[in-house]
Amino acid sequence: MNYEGLLKDSWNFQKDNIVVYAVATLIAFVGSIFIVTIAPLYYGLVHMAVKGARSQPVEINDVFEGFRNGNFVRSWIYMIIYLIVVGIAGQIASILSTIVGIIFIFGMPLLVLKGYSGVDAVKETFELVKTNPVESLVLYIIIAVLNVIGVIALGIGLLITAPLSMIFLVRATMEVSGTTALSEDVSATTVA
Repeated sequence: MNYEGLLKDSWNFQKDNIVVYAVATLIAFVGSIFIVTIAPLYYGLVHMAVKGARSQPVEINDVFEGFRNGNFVRSWIYMIIYLIVVGIAGQIASILSTIVGIIFIFGMPLLVLKGYSGVDAVKETFELVKTNPVESLVLYIIIAVLNVIGVIALGIGLLITAPLSMIFLVRATMEVSGTTALSEDVSATTVA
């Protein structure tokens, strides 16, 4: 996998849409104060990242995609599974939480890219990580470093690094899963 090329392509798209991504990320951060909106807003950010990874135009309203066409339920089913596993793993050891983070790395992008149910996204992310363990670890580290840089930049840097890392992750997910096209109708037909 060409990590440098993926990161460069992700940045080139984001810089042309930097205000849209920054505002959408800010909306998601602030909107996540209401716990019920966390999963759909995160879904919306990933949806924007999918569009960015495909060089499709993005709009601030795209951040609300998680509230449309059954995506709210699908995003929460995935998030609940993820939080339960992370919660259990976190009780065992923090290193396990990192391992779980790596195992689930492709889950939300798959949910958006392929319109999977939460359970199907979990199944495929397991398979992708199993067949691409080194790539999954490297992606996790790159994303963690990007977001640490954002936090170090007084937190405001996350308005840049969070969308960049999502576009980067979606591009990587597309590469490892062989996904090239987002079916616009896929989320309308798949629920839970």
